[in-house]
Amino acid sequence: MKKDDETLVTLAEFDTRFEAGLARGALEALGIRVLVPEEHISRASHAGPARLQVFDRDRERALTELRRLQIRLVEPRRVED
Repeated sequence: MKKDDETLVTLAEFDTRFEAGLARGALEALGIRVLVPEEHISRASHAGPARLQVFDRDRERALTELRRLQIRLVEPRRVED
């Protein structure tokens, strides 16, 4: 059973997988686990949008660190019901 703090949340959506990868690397260097699901689609191209996800328990720390590092955050698109 998954606990609430183990839920993945999307922090940002980047224009490219490359940009998301840079943000991922910065956070992982600080010990924050990160997932960029689109990285696994195709290694041949870094084009296309990519989401940056962290565990809910790391959300505030990750946002603080990304702002401190002046990484441009693009709010994730909202899914309409």
